[in-house]
Amino acid sequence: MKVTVLEKIPEDPEITFDWNNLVFRMERPEIFFTHQWALAASRAFSESLCPLTFLVHESGQLRGVAAMATNRELPDTAFFLAASTADYCDIVSAPETRATVLTAVLEETNKLSVRHLVLANVPSESHTLRAITAIARSHRFHLHERPAYDCGVISLGDKEQRQSVLQSVLRKEREKRGLKKLGQLGPIHITHLSTEQLETGMELIFTAQISRFLATNRVSPLIRPQRRFFLTELGRLLSPAGWLKVSQLEVNGRPVAWNYGFRFFDSWFWYLPTFQTQYEESSPGSCLLRLLTEEACADPSVKRLDLGLGDETYKERFSNAVCSTRHLQLSKSITRHLVNVGRHWLAASAGRFPILEKQLRSGRDRLRRLQSRIDKTGVVATATHALTRAKRSLASEEEIAFFEAPQLKMSENESVALSPLSWENIASAAMNNADDEPTLEYLVRCAQRLRQGQATGYLLQGRGTQPSHFLWVDHYDGFPLSEINSRLESSDPSATMIFDCWTPAAQRGHGSYATAIRLAAAYLQRQQRQVWIFSAAGNESSLRGILKAGFVYRFSLVRSRTLGHTTLSRHERGSLS
Repeated sequence: MKVTVLEKIPEDPEITFDWNNLVFRMERPEIFFTHQWALAASRAFSESLCPLTFLVHESGQLRGVAAMATNRELPDTAFFLAASTADYCDIVSAPETRATVLTAVLEETNKLSVRHLVLANVPSESHTLRAITAIARSHRFHLHERPAYDCGVISLGDKEQRQSVLQSVLRKEREKRGLKKLGQLGPIHITHLSTEQLETGMELIFTAQISRFLATNRVSPLIRPQRRFFLTELGRLLSPAGWLKVSQLEVNGRPVAWNYGFRFFDSWFWYLPTFQTQYEESSPGSCLLRLLTEEACADPSVKRLDLGLGDETYKERFSNAVCSTRHLQLSKSITRHLVNVGRHWLAASAGRFPILEKQLRSGRDRLRRLQSRIDKTGVVATATHALTRAKRSLASEEEIAFFEAPQLKMSENESVALSPLSWENIASAAMNNADDEPTLEYLVRCAQRLRQGQATGYLLQGRGTQPSHFLWVDHYDGFPLSEINSRLESSDPSATMIFDCWTPAAQRGHGSYATAIRLAAAYLQRQQRQVWIFSAAGNESSLRGILKAGFVYRFSLVRSRTLGHTTLSRHERGSLS
């Protein structure tokens, strides 16, 4: 065996052909093992990863490929190049030569001073798992192997089993109700996007998936341009071979759900499903899965519909089989090995005791927040902040100042305007503020409100393409003030509160706050609304913006707390205390 190590993914057509031929000879060929997948990952993540491609030849013939990478900060640790994007990873070779190829790869890693190997998501039927223990020991690696994921699979089998699967999905009540609801909006149609339709389709998928994550209190990896580039590049590379299959569920001609998936060998892969959040009550994602399952049952070339990683409940309802994966960690260091074993034991133990797991997660989150604050402000400032909070828990006073808008007029020559906040706006803002964590946290709040429909959001659209400010409007009466744990009361049904205003870090310093609340007040006054806004009395920048916009101070609410005893008082007009 001769091993060639390249610090890139080779683009020689002959190597591409031989590489993919090896994939087709594997235990179960997967799209994730192909040359195209490795090339897309290499191009997308080149800023953070250093590819290490091991090409194993025998008698001039390519016998194996290991598409690995190292992190620029940890050059002594190698892992699968596709680990962060692929549902399955493995050494590429025919099963009968896997042990020989794996041996050759490990011998070469020794020469490269790689001390740690992470082989994630290796399929349980892989011959890699059969050979790894003996080979790791012979090369003085300490091996830790543990379960990774269970991927749900709809196995189609023979004609009788296909009929059974079809009857099963047709009986599912949630999808029946969902399709009936969607059908009331217009004709339902499935489209598999052509190469020409992909560019528009991908933008819709990105927006819907990012919005969906925010609506469920998460931040999607797709806010990162590298992730979006990866999927776009992957689609471009897979399309000529016919391996990409992007499916779109349309209702009355409007796209409502998608699956960015693959048709490879005898599998149809459910890789990146998403849907428009405003259709959530109709379960459009699982409706799409049902319709694709019906289509797969009618196609003899499809032997399985793989639902991939993720423990979503709908996958359990559809699956009739499971594909498990294993996680392998090889280390030259006994200390590192014991840490790996201990970490897994602790996680597994916590999983058996939900209360303990919750406490561990909470403790980990607190440590991360503490570390983040120390990194940003330093140890002294962090300690001062902690002492201040401790003092406030014993005795504190919070003053909230309230301002009313006088009659304001909008200029016909305004160069900026307010627009209602939409899911598309939220997704776009997340993509353009991917490194601004406070703004991402704010957008999660926006998504929760938009999903609940209990308040109305607006954005200030400036001269550029990005929103420069966000704000929300709700009824004054019954408005919850979390700052002082109280609710406002008013007998005026037209009273309206502007609240939760936010300017992304990149847009600050241009007076967007004052402009936005002034425009909002003028807009609401045209609807015969009485407009209010509030601010913490100690927030000087907020107070300046409110006064600059023309609002007038009316009163303050002050909450005083001493050793658990709380009083709330109101200070009329006058000046801020």
